[in-house]
Amino acid sequence: MPVHQTQETQDQVNNLLTLMQKELLDVARRETNSVLRQKNYDSLSSLSFHDILDEMKNRCPTVFQVLSNMLQYDANRERNTASLVLMYAVLMFRRCHKLSSIQRINTVLLAEGNANREVIF
Repeated sequence: MPVHQTQETQDQVNNLLTLMQKELLDVARRETNSVLRQKNYDSLSSLSFHDILDEMKNRCPTVFQVLSNMLQYDANRERNTASLVLMYAVLMFRRCHKLSSIQRINTVLLAEGNANREVIF
């Protein structure tokens, strides 16, 4: 059964979504030096999920709050960090294809692991 929302609740949700949109757009801008924008080997080989998590906490605090609550991040931070970072990385990649560090690392891992099309798709 659908939950009925009051106008006040809907307004609060819209305000939250607007704030999240602004945070994500700010990170996606070319001028922003996002850790997800790194392309060279040295940067990719030293990329840390904790660096990405710190970026999300500092530059997209509302997005971090919403996603971490959805994942129950505080229940087990070590276990949930990878999931939270991957969600953020996918969101940012969909907004700006140059924010692709995680996708590049996954491509290398799949290629080096001799993954075939069945594994990839």
